[in-house]
Amino acid sequence: MPFVVRKVEPRFLCRGHVPSGAAAQDLPVGAELEAVANGALTGSLKQLASLLTIAEDIFAELTQELTAVADRSARIRQKLDKVEERLATVDPKKVPVREYLPLSIFILWDLL
Repeated sequence: MPFVVRKVEPRFLCRGHVPSGAAAQDLPVGAELEAVANGALTGSLKQLASLLTIAEDIFAELTQELTAVADRSARIRQKLDKVEERLATVDPKKVPVREYLPLSIFILWDLL
């Protein structure tokens, strides 16, 4: 089961908006429909407000993550610049190169 991090409220938009009791008997015909429509509209506005708050949290976390990635990238860029500076000072003709045995010797050895 997934771990719920954020929850949009209200979940049920049209529940509990019909007037009941003595107040409901005094209302004209069609008032129940208007009450349900107004309740659903109010619930949907509350749900959108909740969704906006969640989106703000998500974008704040995303901004933090991207800032951390940018900082790490800047540190890597600095390290690469240092390596490039060191390589620019190295003369490739003065660097000793080891000589290896030819590959044919190893191939012949495996055949024996």
